[in-house]
Amino acid sequence: MEGQFGCSYERPARHIREYLTALRPLLRGEYVEYRGQTLTAVGQSAAPGATPPSVLVSAVGPAMLRIAGELADGTVTVWTTPETVADYIGPTLTRAASAAGRPVPRIVATVVASVTADVGGVRQQVADQMGFAAQFASYRSMFDRQRMSGLHETVVAGDETAVARAVRRYAAAGVTELLVSPVGSEKDVMRTIGLLASVRDET
Repeated sequence: MEGQFGCSYERPARHIREYLTALRPLLRGEYVEYRGQTLTAVGQSAAPGATPPSVLVSAVGPAMLRIAGELADGTVTVWTTPETVADYIGPTLTRAASAAGRPVPRIVATVVASVTADVGGVRQQVADQMGFAAQFASYRSMFDRQRMSGLHETVVAGDETAVARAVRRYAAAGVTELLVSPVGSEKDVMRTIGLLASVRDET
């Protein structure tokens, strides 16, 4: 936010609340005159005949989840387990949506997965490539909640049976859409894609 986009990350929940307050009516083609502490939006963007798109917020902290439930159509999570979705993310999001009179929210979970015989190697690969994310406070708090040292522990890896079981656990936890990033060797990636296609066809 700060280094790449030049936006202050001092109070992200306040910023996303103001952003959504201005954005949602604009997407409906309505005139907006909004002046907040972090942004100003004045004008209208009309596209006759267009349907407003669904708006999802990347949220894992309680404040952001409440805002997503109140003002957006759901959330996109990252590096969360099925148990975390079922016990924390889903209930927090749904309570906020219900209190705001909004429909049941979408929960889009992003998962790193591999059908592989080298579970340790795959997890080390993910740790080497993306382990730095555990340094960010919002992700660190999520790993602490899940009693994990880093994101490599969230990788879904193993044989076809183990990975298929994990995918079904996300669905049972309330995930409406699962975004899977296959990792590992070329063979592992192809096996993972094949498994995901077969699981999808079952549902």
